[in-house]
Amino acid sequence: MKKLIKILLSRRLLLIITLIAACVFTFVAFELSILPLKYFIPLIVVIFLGAFLLYRLSRDKNDRHPVKVAIVKLVNVILAIVLIIASWSLMKGSNFISSITGGGEEIIEMDVVVLKDSLYDTIDDLKGQSFGALHGDAVNINKTETMIEDDIGDITVTNYASNNELIQSLMTQEMSAIIVKNVDLESFDSIEENFNDKIRIIQKYEIKLPKVTADSAKVTQEPFIVFISGRDKKGPINTFSLSDVNMIATINPTTKQILLVSIPRDYYVDIQGIDGVSGKDKLTHSAKGGIDATIQTVENLMDINMNYYAKFNFTSFLNVIDALGGIEIDVPKYDVIGRDDGVFVTRLDKYTIKPGKQTFDSKHALSFVRERYAFVDGDEIRGKNQMLMIKAIVKKCCSPSLITSMDSVFESLSDSFETNLSASDIKSLINMQINDMAPWDVQSFRLTGDASQRTLELATVGDVTSVNPHGVFVTQPDEQAIAQAKEYIQQVMNGEIVKVEDDSNDDVTDQTSTNTTN
Repeated sequence: MKKLIKILLSRRLLLIITLIAACVFTFVAFELSILPLKYFIPLIVVIFLGAFLLYRLSRDKNDRHPVKVAIVKLVNVILAIVLIIASWSLMKGSNFISSITGGGEEIIEMDVVVLKDSLYDTIDDLKGQSFGALHGDAVNINKTETMIEDDIGDITVTNYASNNELIQSLMTQEMSAIIVKNVDLESFDSIEENFNDKIRIIQKYEIKLPKVTADSAKVTQEPFIVFISGRDKKGPINTFSLSDVNMIATINPTTKQILLVSIPRDYYVDIQGIDGVSGKDKLTHSAKGGIDATIQTVENLMDINMNYYAKFNFTSFLNVIDALGGIEIDVPKYDVIGRDDGVFVTRLDKYTIKPGKQTFDSKHALSFVRERYAFVDGDEIRGKNQMLMIKAIVKKCCSPSLITSMDSVFESLSDSFETNLSASDIKSLINMQINDMAPWDVQSFRLTGDASQRTLELATVGDVTSVNPHGVFVTQPDEQAIAQAKEYIQQVMNGEIVKVEDDSNDDVTDQTSTNTTN
């Protein structure tokens, strides 16, 4: 046993192991390409010189104390282990970047729904039975109908002009089953009370939407625009869901400025691309045609061209906050219902939040950005808080602390983030940030409008009108705010330094400006 240990700790074997570990690290770090050459070359030189220096110092001569030799060999072992761990972490990072980039197919889940107390348990039980569907969702319904017929043979589908008519066809048993998007089921409770407690889903079908092609830009040299879509649905990031957070990020890598323009989810706009027809609806409902439909809708609204998109699951995305060691937000003093000190208690997890600088972990941040019922201005404040949170995350990610937490950040984002930026684009941006460590100035602007408007005719798409008998609140766009946002976006694209009036988070802007001066 002693002989084996002596062989394993021989200076030559330790040198070989360390050199192999150093070579692997060099190869992986070079392939990942996130470390600038001015850091990469000196680091590799130091590692190899260190390996040979330890080899020389570990010679067991008569004039060298055996304890010192043992310590040198221990340092050698530690160096080899560190290089192996570092290589493994870099490979994980590279795999992560590859997994979230390039875009992906979006999956729409279509459900076959029956009454809970019906005798139908499987799709086979519906052979020869009647099916109902919404006429306005013709493309997805036709695809689902084909898949059902592959399972049980020919079926007859009756189309209804509105969701309330479709629901009543099931409740009155005029139809044995209805075919609906899974994402629409929750909203059906507002039409038929406790509808989801009265039904069962007996079969699910998946429809794949094509990838959204990027309009590539030289991301480290020229300005580009990213559409940010935040969704709050459990499951894989490619599963279709409505978009609760809609932002336009205009990024200028030369001036180091990011402009975030937030659009209310209930903005009543012309929807593009749903089943090949257009019409008026809430912005969030544009996602029914996939993220490409939402991008086209926002492009038409703002007269811009998106280069890329970034899509995240809002709940799991906030795990990145813990990976970053928390974020600091300067909470404004809002008009709170029943109080005049700005203090409010979140409905989720009952956190008490006071105005002023606060450090949030992921749970506090989620409660903070979800809250709207405590405020006089409700959903408008929720939108502002979402903006504050994203700005704080961007600020933390652009700080030197990202280097030490990069591995945990990658892990936290693995199941909650997707973009059609390429892997090389992401690596180039990381390389650029590590190279200059320059602070970024993050400005924000929120589109406003009249949120008191109530409409019974929620959506008129093509020749189909969806009617909600209880009425639905929408936000009528403020054309002046839209014009101002367009001007800000164009200024950033032109390389001008923008200072948004009444920026909702002066803290981020002030600190980045100070760092730039220094």
